[in-house]
This record gives sequence, structure tokens and C-alpha cells, in this order.
Amino acid sequence: MPFDNNVKYRLQRIQTLNGEQEVILKQVWAYLLKGFGYPVDINSQDLPYKQCYVASTSTANFDESQAIATVGLAKTNTRGSINSSKSSASKKKLGLFGSKKSSNASVSNAGGAGASKDSPPANSKRMHQIQTQSSQERYHPVDIPSETYYAIYAHHYKAAFEYADDFDGSSAQPQQQQQQQLNGFAANGGNGGYNDDYGYDNGDDVESVNSMETFVTAETTLTDYDDLPAHIFNKQANGGGNYGGRIGHPNQHNKHHRGHHGGHSKHNKHRQGSHSRGHPQQQQQQQQFGGAGGGFDGGNQVDLFQATVNNPVSVHPETSFCQVMAQYNPKELHQALTKVLRNDLADNLILKFIRARKWDTDKAIGMMLKSLNWRFHEFPSDDWLMESDGPSYLNGTNKGFIKNFTTEKSWIKGRDKNNNPIFMFQAKKHLTSDSPLPQNQRYAVVTIEWVRLFLKEVSESVDTCTIVFDLTGFSLKNADYATIKFLADVFEAHYPETLGFILIHNAPWIFSTVWNIIKNWLDPVVASKIHFTKDAKELSKFIDPSLIPDYLGGEDTTRGYYPIPEPKDEFPPKRKDAEYAKLKRERDLLLVRFLETTRKWIESTNPQVSDKYLKDKLDLNIALSSNYIQLDPYIRNPGIYDRDHSLQVGH
Repeated sequence: MPFDNNVKYRLQRIQTLNGEQEVILKQVWAYLLKGFGYPVDINSQDLPYKQCYVASTSTANFDESQAIATVGLAKTNTRGSINSSKSSASKKKLGLFGSKKSSNASVSNAGGAGASKDSPPANSKRMHQIQTQSSQERYHPVDIPSETYYAIYAHHYKAAFEYADDFDGSSAQPQQQQQQQLNGFAANGGNGGYNDDYGYDNGDDVESVNSMETFVTAETTLTDYDDLPAHIFNKQANGGGNYGGRIGHPNQHNKHHRGHHGGHSKHNKHRQGSHSRGHPQQQQQQQQFGGAGGGFDGGNQVDLFQATVNNPVSVHPETSFCQVMAQYNPKELHQALTKVLRNDLADNLILKFIRARKWDTDKAIGMMLKSLNWRFHEFPSDDWLMESDGPSYLNGTNKGFIKNFTTEKSWIKGRDKNNNPIFMFQAKKHLTSDSPLPQNQRYAVVTIEWVRLFLKEVSESVDTCTIVFDLTGFSLKNADYATIKFLADVFEAHYPETLGFILIHNAPWIFSTVWNIIKNWLDPVVASKIHFTKDAKELSKFIDPSLIPDYLGGEDTTRGYYPIPEPKDEFPPKRKDAEYAKLKRERDLLLVRFLETTRKWIESTNPQVSDKYLKDKLDLNIALSSNYIQLDPYIRNPGIYDRDHSLQVGH
């Protein structure tokens, strides 16, 4: 079920799952949604059993020959994978999870990675649903989120744009002026009449509502609205029925969205036909919120926000089926998960943790939640990425962090023979005396996050990078054990399945002392990606000679350099305006639609219907990626690779 017939995707991604792998992804998402308190119609006692999930038609019949095969890639990225060594023919013969039962009937209590405890109880409600409802299930796409899912996301988790630090409803104009601006917006092709009057100014100081949210109990009912911004309730001050100056936009983006997917998805025509038939509840919502495509319209989201803001919503996070989830604060994890998504694909991010834990659901969940907690409490990677290096350089702060860049010891340039971006590091320029460990850690994390922006999951199926450690001239004064230990830990625990190759080049004899220490810190999967090379010929097995520096015997005469930040680099390239507000509201709707479509995909009892929801999920993955690409210049300060124009954020 590849998204684009012109691209072959790497195995074990959302585009190339087999039936067993899809079932485990469903189970992981079911755990997450239940743990966050989003309703899922599967009893908690049924969640741990693989038989309680149904594989989609396309995954059950997936042929691995449809996926990309690259040098060295299959071996390293499919370690511990389910049936990775079996041919598609043998899979069809054996059925899912190695069982001789039919795939749809068995998913599955046979052995294999991630297999769950025995079988569901005889009175399993979920198994009864699968046996009795499958033939009657109908496909109802989530064109517009339900009020329940939206209210949990927007109000319980304070994730809606209206709660953000940079949302300012206090400058809303009287209703007549708002209507004049709306007319101007339409008359000018959607670009006129807003700008500074919309309420965005670099000098605005809007208090964060999120800071008031500190803890969530096992069961919370949102009935106390004292912590909501006062302007949400002040209709008179905000020009009548519109809250906070939120003016509806013409449905321009709907045309763009339909066209975008029409160009890539061969099932799009079928899906549009299904949408037009509509479910009665969907039709009623579409009339209320402005049509089947209304989910992408900023004005319609205002209506959804308005429709739910005064309605209490009960949220019941469930963790009885997975004890590790009870260790964390759901609100913190929810925030961390929504912040980490950028131009990559949400499902493929989850799958990295699943692959890293060899398709064991409980271990994958534990690993991912620990990593999200790490981002929230220990290493604010997302905030550091958005700030970049400019403010530190210009303000004279984080001097060790900046020293790592001004020594010009590293750079991201070119692709290896598996099309992975290459990060080159000259070890002889790294001195342990240059920077304290916390500053080196920040440098490492920001660099990894920059590498993520170079990845092209959709257009090229590139979601890993290659690191070249050039040890030419290495001596013990370059041996930074603490930073190396941090790198080993961070790639294993927080950026799993991110490495293509690790090339240790031209290591001198003294490095053997260092290697004997650090090799014990390495996860076996990370260690399996390491290759030692001693000359340009060996290096050229992985990297084309045109991209190997000439001082290493290659043909590239350029060097990495540090483009000095200018005052403008303390801010994102674009000033926040009406388009920014529209994109942020669009993102809220896309995320809620994604979560609710995921729910329907999990709950589905019919392989054909599940397949349609899976394709919808893929479309929404892409739409979220596209939305971030448009938001990026509004929210991220330029970094090194923006300033030297080598980075074009895409998907």
C-alpha cells in the first residue's frame, strides 16, 4: 500500500507493514489513546491480546518485494523483526504470526516477537464484536472530529492554539470591523486586511495558560473553567459571537488539500465518493461546521472550539493494562508527543520505538514514554531546536555550545549510497577542555534535531542518517568519554532507528584503548551499524568519492564552516500573522482527526474497512508533515544549515 507508486518505501514503515506488524502498531496506539483518556471501544482486559485486533487487507497481503532494498539496510533495520527472513509466499502459506490458521482469524496467539499472553477470556467482549460485527461494519471517515475527541485534546490537554502563549485574543476588533476585514481578506485572495491588526506583535506578552496545568489525576472532569483565558468568555468585548478576534477564513485550503492528495493517492477518488455518501451524524456536523472539507478551515475550527469550550468533558486515563504508563503524567506526555512531530510521519516515529524493542508492545511503550518524559523534564530538545544557535551566539550565552560550532569540526552534507544524509565529525578539533558536558550535550541534541529536518520520509523514504567520525590526527586529549557515553545513550534511548551507518575512519592505534571502553556502552543494534574504514577506497563503499573530502582521498574540496548569525537570526524568518493562526488551527484539527481516525482503525473488525482507515491515517500523516513544513518559518529560528542555504525542510 505505498503512498506514491513512484517511491519504494523502506520496510516496516507505515507504508510497508505486514499484518502482524500492523496489529502491534494498533495495540501500541490503543495503549496510548487509552492512557491519555481518549475513548476506545475495546475493554482494557482485551487490549493485551493480539487476537483482539484485525489486520487490514493490504497489510495481510503485503509483499515485501514492493519495498525498497538498499545495501546493508535490510540487515540493520530489520533486526528482531517479525518474519523478516521469510518470503511473502511462505508468509501467505503460514498465515500471520507463523500460524497455519487464516490471517484474519488468527491475529494471533502464536509465538514471535511481541506475542501476548495466551488467549482472551471466553467472555471477551472484543472477540464477540469481531465475530458478530465484521460483516456489518461500514466505513465512516473522520472528516470532522467528534466533540468528545476535540474537547479532550483542546480543553483537557490545553493543546488548542487558543491556549498557546502566542495566542492573543485581547486585540479583537468590534464585529463591524471584523466583517470589513473578512471582506478585505476575500477580496485580496485571502491575504489582505489582517497583518498587525490580527493581534500578533513581537512585543506582545501573553501569559501562558499551559503553565497553570500541573497535574492530572486518574479521573478528571473538566468542570472548573477558571483557568481558561478570560477573553474566551467575553463575547461583548470580542465583537459578539466571534471569540478573541477569530474570523473565519474562506475555504481556500480545502482545494489545496484535495489537490495535494489527488496528486499522490490513487485511492483518493474512492475516498471522496465514500465521503459524499456520508453518515447521518457526519452530515449533521458538516452542515454545522461548513461542509465535508470543513475540517481544514480555520473558521470552522473556531466553531468547534466554541461548541466545546463550555461543555464539561470527563477524561478517564486507563493504565491497568500497562503498569509503566502509571509512572508518568499524561498531560506532560501528551504535550511532548504533539511537540515532537515535525516533517516526519507520526506513525513512523512510533514504529521506530517498536522496531527498537523488537515488536514487544510493553517494552516499546515503556521506551517511548520514558523518552517523551525525557524531552519534557530533562532535555527540552524541541525548544532548543526552535531557539537554534543564533540567540546564544549574539547574546554571549551558552559559550560551550557555541564553541562546538565555531571550531567548524562538523557539518551535514550530501547523502551516502543509501541516500541517508551524512554528518561528518573531525575528532581532532574536539577538545575536552573547550566545553563542559551540558553544553556538549546541547550541541549534540540540536545537531540531531537538525539532521531530522534533512530527512525525507514521504518523497524518498529517508528516515536515517549516517555519521562519519574522522579520527585522522586523534589523540587522547580528544577522547571525551562523558560526551561519547551520552551519545551512545541518547541514540539508543531517545533517537532509536535513526542511524544508517556509523563509520569510524582512519582510527590510530591509540584509539583501541578508547574503543575497549566505549564498546561496552553500545546497544547491540547500534553496534551492528558501526564499520571501521581506513582509506578512501573503503569509505567509498558507503559514500560516493565526490562527497568524500579531498584531504581523505576523495574529490570534495569544500569544508564545513560556521555562518555567523546576524541579529535577524534571533527570530523566525516569518512574523506571526493570520496565515500562522490558520496553520496552527489547521494543525489542531489534523491532530484530532488523526487520533480519532486511529481510534476507528484500532476498533475496526473488518479488514477492508480497516484498510480504508489505514489509508486515511497515511493521508493525515502526510497532511501533518505538510502543515509543519508551512509552519516551520514561523516558529524556528534559522540554524547553520538555513543560513548556508543547504537545508530545505520538506517531506
